[in-house]
Amino acid sequence: MANSKVYLSDLKSGPCFSTVECRLLRFWEVKKMKQGGELRRLNMLIVDMNGTIMVASISAKRLILIRSRLIAGAVYSVSGFFVSDCAPTLRLTDSSLMIMFNDSTSLDVLSDTDSELPVERFRFRNEAELLELASASTLCSLHAPSHRPPR
Repeated sequence: MANSKVYLSDLKSGPCFSTVECRLLRFWEVKKMKQGGELRRLNMLIVDMNGTIMVASISAKRLILIRSRLIAGAVYSVSGFFVSDCAPTLRLTDSSLMIMFNDSTSLDVLSDTDSELPVERFRFRNEAELLELASASTLCSLHAPSHRPPR
């Protein structure tokens, strides 16, 4: 039986067996600040046909199976994942949810030749939002690799 297609804005917390078609905008490694910078996970920004952006995350142990297929700018079909609440201090998008890849997650590259998925997305933040982000107790490495789509 084929999975139904949904938009990122349709997702609810919990397991999801529907399919999301999205473009991978960027991805970056998240490492422990202590213990020699051990890799914890890989985070991604994805966007769907409606322009909704969401964070997706792959744990280090699952990354071994998926890393070679990740290409910034490529279009993917993703199904069989878990939708979780995103901690307010870690939110990079307007969505309060994030996708967590698990053992049953399927990630397939789709042909991009006729895709109408956005290739980039950004938003302006007001001063209050920037101050809130600046006061959050998260650390971002300025030297972490950021993978951007080719121009």
